[in-house]
Amino acid sequence: MIKVHDCKKQKLFLVIRKLAQEFCLSKHKKVFIKPNLGGRYPIIRGENTSYDIVHELCGILKENGCQEIVIGHTSLLNFGNDKYDFETLIKQSGLDKLRKHGIVTLLNLDNAKRFSSAVTDISFGVPEIIKSHYYINLCSLKTHMETTVSLSLKNQMGLLSADERKRSHQINLDQHIAYLGSAVKPQLNIIDGRIGMQGNGPHHGTRGYANIIICGDDMVEADSMACSLIGVDFAGVKHIANAIKEGAGIPISQGQYKLYKELAVKFQQPQEYFQKYFLLQVWPNKACSGCIFSLSNAHKKIFRNPVKFTQFLHKLIKSRKFNIVLGKDAEKNISKYSGDVYAIGDCTNKFASLYEKHSFLPGCPPTEKSIAEFLLKK
Repeated sequence: MIKVHDCKKQKLFLVIRKLAQEFCLSKHKKVFIKPNLGGRYPIIRGENTSYDIVHELCGILKENGCQEIVIGHTSLLNFGNDKYDFETLIKQSGLDKLRKHGIVTLLNLDNAKRFSSAVTDISFGVPEIIKSHYYINLCSLKTHMETTVSLSLKNQMGLLSADERKRSHQINLDQHIAYLGSAVKPQLNIIDGRIGMQGNGPHHGTRGYANIIICGDDMVEADSMACSLIGVDFAGVKHIANAIKEGAGIPISQGQYKLYKELAVKFQQPQEYFQKYFLLQVWPNKACSGCIFSLSNAHKKIFRNPVKFTQFLHKLIKSRKFNIVLGKDAEKNISKYSGDVYAIGDCTNKFASLYEKHSFLPGCPPTEKSIAEFLLKK
């Protein structure tokens, strides 16, 4: 079942109350909610699951007789930077205030007990709580540079340990998202599109206002509806197409789309690279958040130092064209790079061996200090 609610015409708590009736949430005494949280502060609206929708959902669940609500999340890839640990994420998102409901527990999934769930020759370590609790997958409506969109299917990657998420980026992210979608299926998926994110999300996206909330018991159905309503061809989104092949769910029909066609809003699509200072292009190439965050922090380090920033701009002008390349799939765009190329992180090692005009910095991920020094010295 798939439902799309127009939030222009209804207050949020009325929408949540209605979906609770549509999906019979009063039946469930124990509920597990997996939101989507990022590590940047201040919080960018549209990138993360908003506090208000989690707050209203917890209130309606309690009103309907739920006796235990567990909200689970991991630290952000756990690269040793305590800025992105579990407690910090929870406080930055405001979710720590949900304890006032009395029945809400905040669970650090880094420490959760896990069981093995296998698909073909891939095995995932999944939190045991999804066996005992009604599982609600709660995410934001956003486009994404590496995976085109980040919706219900991709939000489940946050169930996995840091090592598993990291490995998924290094091997085949789209296929791993699809396999996980086949191995673990939430009972309810909620995509909050009141304020979403468009363009080069999540790190360089901008707000997109769709004013909708999508609810469904099938991730593929929910994600394909979300794509269709923001102008993305879901058949061209690799992890959704793979999920359909793996039997993770069924996409919407043309008839289902027509029911909600009037709610469609065109979102800006993600690009292969992020343009900065006219001359600099950053290519994420399926890079995980480790390298992306380190690079972002290195840029901030340079930007905040007037002397270093002047040196950096001088290098840009002198080189005329400047590419920063990340991720395991760096070689697939080899014909598109022109000018100086800086390959950052261990995943670009193969690319660095193929491309003659390059500079390579190893690390998984390299530290922000080493990246800053690398960009300024080379």
